[in-house]
Amino acid sequence: QSARKGREKSLAERDFGPPAAEPLRDIEPVPVEVVFERRETGSAWQPFAWRPVAVEPASDDPAAPLAIRLFVDEAEGYYLNLTTADPSIFVLWRLPSDESGIVGGSDAEPPHALAVTVSYNEAGRWMDGGERVDRVPMPGPMQSWVAEYVTLHYVPERGRKRKGARPSFM
Repeated sequence: QSARKGREKSLAERDFGPPAAEPLRDIEPVPVEVVFERRETGSAWQPFAWRPVAVEPASDDPAAPLAIRLFVDEAEGYYLNLTTADPSIFVLWRLPSDESGIVGGSDAEPPHALAVTVSYNEAGRWMDGGERVDRVPMPGPMQSWVAEYVTLHYVPERGRKRKGARPSFM
């Protein structure tokens, strides 16, 4: 338990080190919970709809089922997310009826989040796979945390030089 207490730090207390330092590769996951909202639609076919509206900090357990985890190979996706007008947290979620295969007329039971990410690329892969993914605004402290990680790990790909004046298909 005492070793765990040493690892528990808020975003503001984390030591990212100067840019010349050895990049941190193993970042503690940030446990989160997704808050869903049920809205009336006014439609006879679908009287209401669920959607995620916020991602909030959860308990300090790094093994929590939902956590923001940062990986070096997703640094480009984090960079793309941070450079948009509205940096977001992407939530992959399902309704209980999605799991059972039975679609009920009144799904009063709230949906559950299966995963969260701050990578544009990962969210895109989820959507390409047909998953239900929505975005919620990323809080300012988390933007700073992800920006520090991107500064340490993101290296833009260099464009390839073309040899000769002719296009490759000629």
